[in-house]
Amino acid sequence: MQPEESHQRYNPDLTQEGFPLITSFRTLTLLLVVAAFAACGPSEKPTPPLKIDACALFTDADATAIAGESIAGMSSTLDEARGRDPGQCIYNSGNLEQPRILSLLIRQHRSPSTAKRTLEASRSTFTTMNMTKGHVQDVRGLGDGALWVGGSLQQLHVLRGAVELVVTVQSPDGTDQLKPARQIAEKVLERLNKAAKT
Repeated sequence: MQPEESHQRYNPDLTQEGFPLITSFRTLTLLLVVAAFAACGPSEKPTPPLKIDACALFTDADATAIAGESIAGMSSTLDEARGRDPGQCIYNSGNLEQPRILSLLIRQHRSPSTAKRTLEASRSTFTTMNMTKGHVQDVRGLGDGALWVGGSLQQLHVLRGAVELVVTVQSPDGTDQLKPARQIAEKVLERLNKAAKT
């Protein structure tokens, strides 16, 4: 029997990904700068954005299967005020004090080439971050290109055309989570391909 989904509010000291707010803010700032430089390239026709919902691509059943235990969907006061962002889906198989986050973030870039430039630019940033401990590697046979970022981030970045999928799977014991992250990404890509054809 599938566990009943519940909703939790964020720990005020943590971001949606379960990391300390200050650290993640610095990381986000760095990545935004990287993305801005990466986007500067030859002019090209923009790719129309896909109308997709992250929680339809990564369901609570998927998260439960990976976690091996009950999960809860996470929401914030901003979500409650404005409605859930369809570009992200976040689950927690831990608790508010010790979260274990499983999430999918969808980033839609201007074009496939912009997505590739952004990921390549991000690679060098990730490599030098203390949070990753230098654990950055290519993942073959996944989408149009994929990058695993280990350390305390535990994120798999996957490209599919102009879409970038960011799959986060946190480990309760600090072990590398590339295998379950890849399982999630493969299922998401399968559903994304079907959605793109409709």
